[in-house]
Amino acid sequence: MKPKPQSRDDFELFQAHFDQILNRDHALVQLADKIDWSRFDVAFANSYSQDMGAPAKAVRLMVGLHYLKYTFNESDESVVDRWVENVYWQYFCGFTHMQHEAPIDPSSMSRWRSRVGAERLELLLTETVDLAVREKQLPKRDLKQVTIDTTVQEKNVTYPTDSKLLYTAICKLGQAAGDRGIRLRQTYIRVGKRVSIKASRYAHAKQFKRMRRSLRKLRTYVGRMIRDIERKVIEKDDDLVALLAKAERLRNQQPKDSNKLYSWHEPEVKCISKGKARQRYEFGQKVALATTHRSNWIVASALMEGNPYDGHTLCETLTTVERVTGVAPTDAYVDKGYRGHGYTGSTCVHLAGSRIKNATRSERRRRRRRSAIEPKIGHLKSDHRMNRCFLAGLRGDATNAVLSAAGANMRKLLRRFVFALIRWLTGAFVPFNARLIPLAHAA
Repeated sequence: MKPKPQSRDDFELFQAHFDQILNRDHALVQLADKIDWSRFDVAFANSYSQDMGAPAKAVRLMVGLHYLKYTFNESDESVVDRWVENVYWQYFCGFTHMQHEAPIDPSSMSRWRSRVGAERLELLLTETVDLAVREKQLPKRDLKQVTIDTTVQEKNVTYPTDSKLLYTAICKLGQAAGDRGIRLRQTYIRVGKRVSIKASRYAHAKQFKRMRRSLRKLRTYVGRMIRDIERKVIEKDDDLVALLAKAERLRNQQPKDSNKLYSWHEPEVKCISKGKARQRYEFGQKVALATTHRSNWIVASALMEGNPYDGHTLCETLTTVERVTGVAPTDAYVDKGYRGHGYTGSTCVHLAGSRIKNATRSERRRRRRRSAIEPKIGHLKSDHRMNRCFLAGLRGDATNAVLSAAGANMRKLLRRFVFALIRWLTGAFVPFNARLIPLAHAA
C-alpha cells in the first residue's frame, strides 16, 4: 500500500522535541528544512499499490536514508545502524523525537530501490541541483556550460579467469541437477576443483602449455555435464534452459571473442580498458558524467550500457543534463576521447587539444579547466560508492551511478551551509573551498 503521511507530533510524553535539543544552525538541520520533500511524495506515488499489502514506510524516510548513505559512504546496514545513534540524521529523515530502534530492516532499502527504479531516483539528483540554485550557491548561468567525461563503474565481481569460470559452471550444473533429482554419471566437482587449481598455478609459473591442457579438461567436464543433463531431462524449465545456455556459452568462448562472459552471476559485465597504467582492464559498466564547468556541481550521471564509444554517448549525456537542470547547455567541454562524436545539436562542443583562431583569454582559460572533472570522478569513487557497485544487474548499476552523484552534491551543499555559518559568526570571508572543519564533525 501507499505510505502513510509521516506524523510530526508536537508533544510526546517524557520526550524532548528535537526543536528543544538540536542546534538549529547545524548544516543537516538547515539542509533538511530547505529540501522540497513533497516533490518526492508526488513523483513516487505510482510506485506503490493502492490497496495491497501493509502501508509502506514514509517516502521522506527512504529518500533521507539514501541521501545519507551516499553522502557519508555507508552501506545499507551501516546507515541504519548509525541512524539510531545520530539524532541529526533522524531529524533529517523527518522525525521529531529521539528514536531508539531502527526504522526499517536494511533489506527494505534494496527492495525500495527496485520498486522506484533508476529513472525516478534521478529526481534525488535533480533536487540537489535545484536546491543549490535556490540557495544561490549555483548561478543559473553556470548550468549552460558543462564538462563531460566517462568513467568505469566496476562491478563487485572476482577477477575473471577461464579456470574459475569453468569450475563455477561445473558447480552450478551439479547444484541444478541435484535440485531437480537428476542423477548424473559424475559431478566433476572434486576433480574439477583440482584441475582449476592446477591451471592457476601453471599460469603463475608461466607454463602456458600445461595451463591450456588443464583448461581443455575443464571444458570437457562442462560439456559432459551439459549433455548428461540434456539426455535425462525431457521437459526443461526456463531456469534450466538459461543455465545450460550460459554454460554452453562459457564452454565455447575463446580468448579473443568480443562478447565474452566475465561473471556467472553478472553476465552484463563488460571488460573496459581506459588506458590506465595502474589498471589495464576494468570489469563493469561505463558511466557518463557531466559537471558545471565553473563550480563542478554534478548535473548528469547516466549508465551507458554495452561499452559504447565515448563520442557516441555525447548526445544522450546532453539530453540527461537538460532533463536534470531544465537548462539546455550552450557549451560542452570534452577530452580527446570524444573525437568523431558526430553530434549535430545546438550545443557547441569544445574538444581538448584543438586550437581555434583568435581565441580570447577567457576562452583559453575555460578550455584548460576541462580537466577539473577528473578529481571529481576520483571523489565519486573514493567517497560516494562509485568505485565498486554492489547492486545487482544493470538497474543496480544505473541506480548506483545516479545516487552517487546525488551524494556528492549533498556533500557540497553541507560544506556550503557550514561555511555560511562560520562567515556569519566571524563576520569574515571564508572561501567555499577551504577545509576549516572536517565534514565528519558536521554530521
